[in-house]
Amino acid sequence: MKRTIDKPYGTYSVYTAASSGIFAKCPQCHGRGIVTSNITTACFKCTNCNHSITKDRTLYRYDVHNQCQQCGQYYRVDITEQRKQHFPMVYAACPHCGFLMPGYIHKTAKALYSIGEIKNGCEPFFGYELWFLSTFRGKPIWALNREHLAYLIDYLSADLRENPVNFYQMKTQADHLPAFMKSAKNRKGIVKQLRRMLDFA
Repeated sequence: MKRTIDKPYGTYSVYTAASSGIFAKCPQCHGRGIVTSNITTACFKCTNCNHSITKDRTLYRYDVHNQCQQCGQYYRVDITEQRKQHFPMVYAACPHCGFLMPGYIHKTAKALYSIGEIKNGCEPFFGYELWFLSTFRGKPIWALNREHLAYLIDYLSADLRENPVNFYQMKTQADHLPAFMKSAKNRKGIVKQLRRMLDFA
């Protein structure tokens, strides 16, 4: 009888995996790439063709603040059109009287992009398809990286699954898994699919 001990909740979350690396498909050569992230930036680098991209995770506010030449009131107008946000100066209408006048665009940091979850088999930073991705009976099965894949194979192939030692949380890592993956009738077939992914590790 194979026995395994589950991991604490969040061990293989997108947030934790992003620090060591999420495996994703390169949009240039379709080889394996790695997505990493820290507090301010997210990076992708292909291990096959060396294509790389870096993305700022900071959310910025772009606005014009001025004193209207017609009504004399001070105002601040947000510039939400992305095309205009890269200009040093734009024309903006006074919200009090509608007078149109030029103003310098001010860019200020206001927040960080939150780390989302996996959607449609794609990682949340660049929207690239996960490297370890397959389907079972029409439903997606995926792993974030080698460590996550090894955990899924170990957990789902076990005959006896136990909570972590000194378990004090309400949930474990297995609570992230959809019900169809944990169903006894599906586990053997899913493990077979997951093991096939190891060939591409």
